[in-house]
Amino acid sequence: MRVVLGFIKACHPLPTIAVSLVISAFGWSLGWTGLPLLAVFITILVGQLSVGWSNDAHDANLDARIGRITKPTVAQEVSARALWIAAFTALLAAIVLSLAIAGWLGGSFHIFAILMAWLYNIRLSRTALSWLPYALAFGVMPAFLSFGLNDEPPTLWSVAVFAIIGVSAHLANAIPDAEADAAAGVGGLVIYLGTRRSVILCWLLLALGSGILVVVSFAANLWLALLVSVTFVLAEVLGSRLRHPKAMFYALIAVVVIDVAALVIVTAIN
Repeated sequence: MRVVLGFIKACHPLPTIAVSLVISAFGWSLGWTGLPLLAVFITILVGQLSVGWSNDAHDANLDARIGRITKPTVAQEVSARALWIAAFTALLAAIVLSLAIAGWLGGSFHIFAILMAWLYNIRLSRTALSWLPYALAFGVMPAFLSFGLNDEPPTLWSVAVFAIIGVSAHLANAIPDAEADAAAGVGGLVIYLGTRRSVILCWLLLALGSGILVVVSFAANLWLALLVSVTFVLAEVLGSRLRHPKAMFYALIAVVVIDVAALVIVTAIN
């Protein structure tokens, strides 16, 4: 049981489930249903497991050096070697599943996304290009689902919004840990920009993504367009004025969640 819990912790369960659900929800809005939709969820989940396990396996030495006792490798719940084996096994399974459910064209986009996530883990996470794998990996998700469903290209606006949400989520997730990461010698775009500039960039990206959603959803549903607009304004005001140390982080995440929900709804309506 201790080893099983170690594998669960090492896969980064909350982001893994969240990404799997978001992509599956978008797939549903495109027309995926029943067993094919379940297959999409499983494929995304397996791919995310490979990403999470490879991340903790690669960072095992760093985590041990700086004493991150909550990490399963540091707590000796699971070894880095076991995580590497699990990560490569999940990677191969995700490749097979991607091609099986979405064909060579659609499946190749999901495989590309997983490889971008691995590139982030192994090479780019501690550089100023840490944002790039997020933009590319999330940006190709509409192509994976659209080509996989009916061999049609995705809408350009959905590609743009997914890429923007991916980078925004990366920044919002890294901002609260910026000081600790800098002290540990860990790089990344947030470390290079600094917290203040990273927050500004995150808001600008979310403003752009929300703006695209407002324009697209305006013709389909006025109330949805208003919801996206009002949420962004309220989140920006509250996040800037509340004195809670993580108020800005929660506000940024709230906008990301609303944008994702609007993205799914707009696609389903259209």
